[in-house]
This record gives sequence, C-alpha cells and structure tokens, in this order.
Amino acid sequence: MTKKNRIKFVCLLFFLAAVFLLTGNKTITSVQAFSSGPPAGLTGAPDEGTCTECHAGTLNPGPGQFTITGLPARYDLGMTYEVTVTHSTTDTTRRRWGFQLTALTSGNTKAGNLSNNSGFTSIINDDGPGGNRQYIEHNIQGTFAGQRSPASWTFNWTAPATNIGAVTLYAAGNQANNNGGNNGDQIYTTSVTVNAPSTNTGPPRITDARVNKKQLIVTGENFDIGATLLMDDTKVKKTGNDETNPTTVIIARKAGNQIAPGQLVMLQVRNLDGTLSESFPFMRPQ
Repeated sequence: MTKKNRIKFVCLLFFLAAVFLLTGNKTITSVQAFSSGPPAGLTGAPDEGTCTECHAGTLNPGPGQFTITGLPARYDLGMTYEVTVTHSTTDTTRRRWGFQLTALTSGNTKAGNLSNNSGFTSIINDDGPGGNRQYIEHNIQGTFAGQRSPASWTFNWTAPATNIGAVTLYAAGNQANNNGGNNGDQIYTTSVTVNAPSTNTGPPRITDARVNKKQLIVTGENFDIGATLLMDDTKVKKTGNDETNPTTVIIARKAGNQIAPGQLVMLQVRNLDGTLSESFPFMRPQ
C-alpha cells in the first residue's frame, strides 16, 4: 500500500468511526473529522500530502488567507521564537479551524524544536516521511468550533543549536464549515523560510565584477546567503549565491544582457539585515 493510500485508509477508518459515534450514540451531537488533530505528514512539505487527503475540499481556493508570522529573516542559534499561524477569510460559513506545521532543513529533516505554549495545540514526534519529523497541530479545543474568522494558534519554535542552514516551516490548514463531516471544507497551504545565522565579520563588500555570456558575476566578501544584488539602485532579478562560494560570489543569471559594452553601472549588495555595500562602479569592456 502506498503512503497516499495508507493516509486515505486511516482517514476512512476515522471517518467511519465518527459516523458510528454520530449515529450510534445519541449523547454525541456532532463529530468533526480529525477535530483532535490529523495524522502526521499533511503539511504540504516535500513528500507530504495536505488536509485534502481526508477532507473533501479544494486546495487554496480563496478568499481565505493562511499565514505564519513571528519569525526573523535569519535565526540565532538556540533562540526560541513565538510563532503564530493564522486563518482569516471573508467567508462567513467558515466556523471551525485546523492546521498542521513542521520545520525542516533543506535536506527535509527535522529542524529545531516545536513546543506548545497554549492549550490549543499538540505535538507529534518522530513521524512522517522517514519517521524523523516533528509536527505541531490543533487539538480538539483548538478547532474553535462555531467561531468565525479569524482563528490563530501561537506556539514556540526553538532554533537549532548549530548552523544547519536555512530552515523552512511548512503548514497546511483547514477552514471548515463545522457540518460534522469532512465535506465542503477549504484547505490552504503556506511556508516561510528562515535563513541561517550570518557568519560574516563585517558589511558586504564588492571587489570585482565581470560578464560571462548572459551572466553577471559579482565577487567580494561577507555576502549573506539570500543577499540582494542592486544595479543602479534597482534589484536585479534571477540572482543567487554561488553554490561553491556562497559568501563571496553572487551570480545574476541574465543581468549580463542588461549591460551594453562600454556602459557604466553601479553595483551594490544588500544583506538580509539591510546592510549595504559601498557602490562598486563596473563598466563592461568594449
């Protein structure tokens, strides 16, 4: 049985149990599929599904919004951040809420540690693809049954104690209609990437630039991973750090075509904290 089919099988068992309780026990008035929290592996992260595995709803349908806030541009080692996941919508038929979130390295393994700071969330450890991911999700109190928009959950994420590179938090959420079943719901996904701590010892500095076919290659020092390249005060598109020398080389894949032979341009690098290099004059050779 494939992973997707296993998830669907678990969802079916849960839903049948919910139907049994709903119809066979008159003291129970309503049962919402996975109101106590979904199975692991439904955040929309790599190799994962979303809430649509079990809920008969569309993915990112609008007009809802689903956001992750409270994180810095780059993390400090071992620092704990208060993170908030929020649902909002103008659809007044949305009356119950859910989410699941995981934090992963670029290699898709657990990054840092998630922990509760309210009575509305629960933690799942050592689960999901590979059996080594961690999740935080709503519990039954955290579905806020009957509540209209907005709905939010606040919890803690503690950054790793060592530099493991950029970390991405992936989340999927359900804006449900509170009809006691798994139909008519609206499912949303989102993600936020937190860059690795800076290892720079000073501000960025450009020492050289050259054009190689379509590429503009800028060299220097103290470049953040994810730094911005500016040309004549305008952000250069399709720009990234060199894989081998990320803190000293930035490559703009098509910017070479924007500079005519003999043309003088002014280049700057802006790091994630807003620090700018001195302007560097570059003239493409004739």
